[in-house]
Amino acid sequence: MTTATVERMLPLYEAKMLDAYDHRDADVFKSATAEKRQNQPRYLSDLEKSDPFREAIPIAWVREEVVRDDLPLWLAGFSDVTSSTNERTVKAAALPRAGVANSYPLIVADGRALLLTVFNSFVFDYVARMSVAGLHINFFLVKQLPALAPSVLNSPCSWGHGSTAEWLSPRVAYLSCTSWSMAPMAEELTGTRQVFPWSPDQRELVRAEIDAAMFHLYGVSRDDVDYIMDAFPSVKKDDEMAHGEYLTKRLILEVYDAMQTAIDTGVPYQSIVDMQPLVISPDERRSS
Repeated sequence: MTTATVERMLPLYEAKMLDAYDHRDADVFKSATAEKRQNQPRYLSDLEKSDPFREAIPIAWVREEVVRDDLPLWLAGFSDVTSSTNERTVKAAALPRAGVANSYPLIVADGRALLLTVFNSFVFDYVARMSVAGLHINFFLVKQLPALAPSVLNSPCSWGHGSTAEWLSPRVAYLSCTSWSMAPMAEELTGTRQVFPWSPDQRELVRAEIDAAMFHLYGVSRDDVDYIMDAFPSVKKDDEMAHGEYLTKRLILEVYDAMQTAIDTGVPYQSIVDMQPLVISPDERRSS
């Protein structure tokens, strides 16, 4: 009697499956009607993303044995496919340890979680879209863009307690760790294996705090923040259709002003969002 060999398969992530701070943007399916580009995304709804066990389903899988042994439990990368005319030019995300297609270059660096806050910020995107001429943002372009140095991110937080990295880390975890596949990242950033709720409204507030922080860290004046935000007409149009105002810009400016007050007075900035986890793992619950 022979014993069957069981092979474990890992998903092969493509750029179309991910969005900024979101490893579950879309499933991929083969279209029966498309003559070209038959592999198409099917975007997950907010209801689907509210399930911490729901993952994006790829069209291709890879044997676990072909994935490099030295890869960490979670990865970070950015979409190579882009355009300066898109709503956003740079979209970066964390994702579980898996196979990754060449359309999604990986970031291999210390502090890669904090690099997500830089790559996904409006101030970084503003510079990036002036450098992108085609449909791809290649590594040679990325290496020329003005990312903040680790020393800046690890410096004392001028609007709060501790370091800037300590202020940013739980926000990255809140945005990135919305399913159990990302629990290792949550544990690394917060010390606890946990999953955060998928709440579009709360996510918008957290991203506004990060963007305001990035504008301060880059030394951008308030008038220039106002100007840069108006350089994203698609974001403005979508906001006005959904909310009747340019909500993203208003939230960022309000947080920017509150942070400036904290910097001037020494009274720490009070967050506008409560980043409580959706659920903590049973092991953590027993030990607490």
